[in-house]
Amino acid sequence: MEDLRTQQIEALQVAAPYCEKMIGALKSMIEEFSGNRQEDTDEYMKGVVDGLNWIFEVYNGTSSLINEGGEVINKDEVNGCVAKLSAAADDTAKAEAFKGILEFVVKFKTEADKYVSGEDAN
Repeated sequence: MEDLRTQQIEALQVAAPYCEKMIGALKSMIEEFSGNRQEDTDEYMKGVVDGLNWIFEVYNGTSSLINEGGEVINKDEVNGCVAKLSAAADDTAKAEAFKGILEFVVKFKTEADKYVSGEDAN
């Protein structure tokens, strides 16, 4: 069990700086889908979604550690935002979905940072 915890901490230590980059990318996505669309917006979104998939994988593998003292990040809320993005038919809907996903990434980074700093939340 301790080996799993060590692996989870290592994953969070890698995820924290990556989340920082994704926060910037998500803010760009929100801006672009809120009326500042660029020529490469759709292509850029594909890369952002690929990055988010990695973050979701890390979250799924570390959620038991993050939520060990009580629910910090609600997986159903995250899944709801992803579902909204998948169903988004226009730019406004995409921007709204990315806002929800941004909230998740910010929360996840906050939790991951605890393990980078050695604070170890639990």
